[in-house]
Amino acid sequence: MKKNLIIGLALMLILPLTTKACYTIVAGKKATVDGSVLLAHNEDDYSIQLMNFWQVSRQNFQAGTRLKLIRGGSIPQLSQTWAFSWIEDVNQEYSDFYMNEWGVSLVSNACGSKIKNPELTDGGIGYMLRRIVAQRAKTAREGVKIAGALLDKFGYAAGAGSGRTLVIADKNEAWLLDILPGKYWIAERVPDDAVVLQPNIYVIRKVDFNDTVNFIFPKKDLRKYAIKNGWYHPKKDKAFDFSYIFSEFRSRHFAERAFDTRQWRGQQLLSGKTVTTAEAKKSGLPFSVIPSHMLAPADLMQVLRDHYEGTPYDMTLNKKVNPNNGSERTICTKSTQVSMVAQLRSNFPKEIGPVLWLSFGRPDMNTYVPFYPIAAKLPACYHFVPGNGGWKSSLAHHFTPLPGTFTYQPDRAFWIYNDLENISGLGYYQTVGMIKKTWKAQEQQAFAWQPAIEKSALELYKNNPQKAGLFLQQYSNARAMEALHTAKQLLVKVKSLVYR
Repeated sequence: MKKNLIIGLALMLILPLTTKACYTIVAGKKATVDGSVLLAHNEDDYSIQLMNFWQVSRQNFQAGTRLKLIRGGSIPQLSQTWAFSWIEDVNQEYSDFYMNEWGVSLVSNACGSKIKNPELTDGGIGYMLRRIVAQRAKTAREGVKIAGALLDKFGYAAGAGSGRTLVIADKNEAWLLDILPGKYWIAERVPDDAVVLQPNIYVIRKVDFNDTVNFIFPKKDLRKYAIKNGWYHPKKDKAFDFSYIFSEFRSRHFAERAFDTRQWRGQQLLSGKTVTTAEAKKSGLPFSVIPSHMLAPADLMQVLRDHYEGTPYDMTLNKKVNPNNGSERTICTKSTQVSMVAQLRSNFPKEIGPVLWLSFGRPDMNTYVPFYPIAAKLPACYHFVPGNGGWKSSLAHHFTPLPGTFTYQPDRAFWIYNDLENISGLGYYQTVGMIKKTWKAQEQQAFAWQPAIEKSALELYKNNPQKAGLFLQQYSNARAMEALHTAKQLLVKVKSLVYR
């Protein structure tokens, strides 16, 4: 394992310059209170940011149309693609979130790899990989196969040493797709009764090449590739340990502790068990753990807000320092742009089953709002393109942002929540208690109302699915606007405390 330093970028108060790193939690359906698959994620990114939230309807294409990839390759386009929710991180290639109309949801985490000379065809594939899956897959397993075929054909174009884990989930199961730069990858199914904590390292461990139920393999031979490069020795090595064979562990803390601290902390919080450094040095951390209790969205939200409270690495002990800016990289951190929990359920129609609990800002200072993907019309304040364009304009200019794209917009959700977290951060311990108390009340109300809201939606759905959709749209948007109004009120209170 190599010992390297992660170099953090400075935090700006209004336009956040951030460290590129993310964090994902995924729980199987037998590990949750309601039998849902839960997918949770903190999206952490560097540079000047703007997050947009879009709803994209089904799209139709003429026969013979080809879908162009941004590096020059192309594939045949389908005659029709699925509708999906899209959280866009403008001008970023590997940061967008998708949940399609079938509930197939995708997030990703950058992972350091040993690959320095990746094999690519037509420049490889990057940005379009998860978007194509969202457009085409009805299940997570199908999504893995679609992504795998694209990787086999083009190779992953993240750059030398920059791999990625793509997490794909649906209402029945979830998969981790560990991608090396180029044309090598592996996918493992999350056990139904377990939970996986995914930081910025590969976490797939022992690979069973005879198990085609819980693993999906690339066209190229991973074992031969590892042997050729001297990373795997079949006679000496007990198992084909994907993470330790291909990873380049870049955190100094990994070298010191033998684990990624965020993976360790998440496993501790959800399993109730603490792995010691001595234990980790012998065997590392497991791919998944059995939770100590059945999980609900609120449990995953708690993890996404964590600063290692109560551990030897607790960043809340020094009351002079905002814990998001502390010496230890935490799960919730200054680089967190949005946070989400996808609640994917099989006991509802697809128009009602998936719920996206979205914090449109850093979750320790902001709140999670429930959005139903059937709600095709979102409040205009949740996205922005100069000229008041829609999602097509935003996609067209994703990598060539129009002038004014990143200009401060005080009436837009991203900037309002961003103001709240940044200004409150100047007096974190003066303001955090009041803010958490306020948001907790709104979240508890949303959880309490959820059964009644969905019961009403189901009654409407029996006779008129369109009315059910409109009902859920109005409910989602009402909660979103209430949260935004509360954020504005909190801002006034925060400024009076911080600037007095």
